[in-house]
Amino acid sequence: MDKRKRFGWAVILACVLIAGGAGPALAEEVRQPQQQPGVFEEIQIKRQDVTGDGKPDVVTLLGQRFAADSPYFEKLKVMVQDPVAKKTTFFTTAYGGYQPDMAFCDFIGNGTKQILVQAPTGGSGGTSDFYLFSNKDNKPVVLPVPQPLTISGSYQDNYKVPILIKETNQTTVLDLSDRKKIYEENGVYKNGKLVKPTDVMPNSFSVLAPVDENRDGICELKGVQRVSGVANADTIAYVESLWKWDKTSWKLQKAEVKKAEM
Repeated sequence: MDKRKRFGWAVILACVLIAGGAGPALAEEVRQPQQQPGVFEEIQIKRQDVTGDGKPDVVTLLGQRFAADSPYFEKLKVMVQDPVAKKTTFFTTAYGGYQPDMAFCDFIGNGTKQILVQAPTGGSGGTSDFYLFSNKDNKPVVLPVPQPLTISGSYQDNYKVPILIKETNQTTVLDLSDRKKIYEENGVYKNGKLVKPTDVMPNSFSVLAPVDENRDGICELKGVQRVSGVANADTIAYVESLWKWDKTSWKLQKAEVKKAEM
């Protein structure tokens, strides 16, 4: 065999070996498909009696991702499967969220658990959207949730900040002298005198959780709102509120301002 023929066979053999070596790697990629956007996937499955027949229903939280590799679910659904009545009910939320979660309790006093959905927004404020659904006797009802409190306040001399809750007309004065050094260095104060007028920045609910305050089997909702000071990262207080269902709406039971630790 002359040199040209030997060279030709060598090239062909090299190509075969290269192609053969690449084959398994390509096949491995194909065997690992990603979840496609537009498809609802199961996020959470719970067995709870939400129809009131005394038997556990299958309650599934479903989500549709923004993109195949995104942690954000742009659409959420709750599917209730009643094995006794052989009925399936769907609830949808107005917005999506990150790591959504379900909680169950009788909030309205009808002897049946309702479904509370929390969907963190992923913003720097650490807030979440909340939804409440009832399916007693397989009759789907969307219930309201409490609205965040109206919170206001402005920085005063000597590192004092009065926080007003409009709904209760309650004012709590925070002493932020423990942040004196930071505020002085950033030009907010000079020798205790306010240099830069600053209003507080309240956030909506970061927490809206079921609590059985009276231990009567009917849950209230405990809300927590974060309050920022001179910047979003400057958390100066948390406002806690307690809400109880009263026939058709939520009534505020109490509210309290708690200073945040540095």
